[in-house]
Amino acid sequence: MKQAGNWFGTATLYVSFALALFWTLSILSQVENLVPDHEAVVDLDGQSMPLNIDTSTGDTFVASDQCDTANSKSGCYARDAAFKIEENTIVHKQKFELELGVGRSTGQLATLRANISGLEVGSISAALIDKAMPDLFQHGSFAGILGLGLRTASSQWLQFQKLPLIEMLITQGRLAKPLFSLRFPRLGDPNAMAGVLSLGEIEEEYMLKPIRYSDVVQFSSSPETINDLSTTAWAVSLEGLRMNGVESQVSPGQFRPDAKHVSMIDSGASHIYLPTDDLHAVVKNFEGKTEVRRKSSQGFPGEEVYFECSILQSLELKVNGVWYLVDPLDMLVSHSSHTAEDGTVMCRAGIGSRQSARIGDSVLGMPFLKSVFTIYDYMSTDMFSKTPVLAS
Repeated sequence: MKQAGNWFGTATLYVSFALALFWTLSILSQVENLVPDHEAVVDLDGQSMPLNIDTSTGDTFVASDQCDTANSKSGCYARDAAFKIEENTIVHKQKFELELGVGRSTGQLATLRANISGLEVGSISAALIDKAMPDLFQHGSFAGILGLGLRTASSQWLQFQKLPLIEMLITQGRLAKPLFSLRFPRLGDPNAMAGVLSLGEIEEEYMLKPIRYSDVVQFSSSPETINDLSTTAWAVSLEGLRMNGVESQVSPGQFRPDAKHVSMIDSGASHIYLPTDDLHAVVKNFEGKTEVRRKSSQGFPGEEVYFECSILQSLELKVNGVWYLVDPLDMLVSHSSHTAEDGTVMCRAGIGSRQSARIGDSVLGMPFLKSVFTIYDYMSTDMFSKTPVLAS
């Protein structure tokens, strides 16, 4: 099907069930050390940095050694890893500003050499963060972000016309095909302790498995431009919710004239986030004891859910006419539990609610992405002039 729009419409998201419990390799590159959920160790100018793989942003950035680690109000507080700015580091005069998740952070734009698990990249645009909002690096669990989002989700592009990593590799002809794919490790599964980021190729074995083609849904986060839709993220239309076999309706979307429900594919999100009414409808069909709490932490306001750890819950999501099962084990947030007054051990669920115009109507985060194998396909190396072609 052909559709008017900007060049980002050339991107097609392929989603297939992760039926296999092992990881295959890409022709050009792979990242096998995602620890524990969605991180990769990347070499930047010879310095090894643990970066969070994030499909919701096109920006790559890393904490610099100029970011305060002593002040408890600093986003770099108690952080271990940081990029050391040396005399030969290519730093530009542009001041970089980023708003991601918990608030605004600033830094300096730099051009760095990168090695992504064997794939040498001569120069990538990255921001060296010198002032971070609290919890940007999640208490130092990673040192920065490897942004795999689209150009419209890149502050570096909007401010300085610097292409995101994947688009730069595509335009330079560094990838065999204009795509990448992601598989994530499964906590508690000894056969899937590592994940793979494949650049430029789809493994032959997975090409032989059923692959569902889903349009990347264009949307506008601004009411003033809602009729001038532009793809701002890897996003699909969420069509249905089912908890323990009981289906509930998805709320109409707020960011498209046709009211399609826009759901962002976000590897940087630890949870699946739904509108408040949708979350309540799903929680009503949980089995056993449940608790819904208002979030008190920094970031977007919303709610979080707790349920009996001993009772597995079955969540299904409908995308492009197909129901996808979220593995019940991935609905458990293992590091967050408590004992209720009656002695019941309660675990935090991998779903919640968040309210922000910048993230679409909902977010399909890590519980979903651990249960599926995803391919992000730009469809063409001629991304700047062709009429968008979307798979359906």
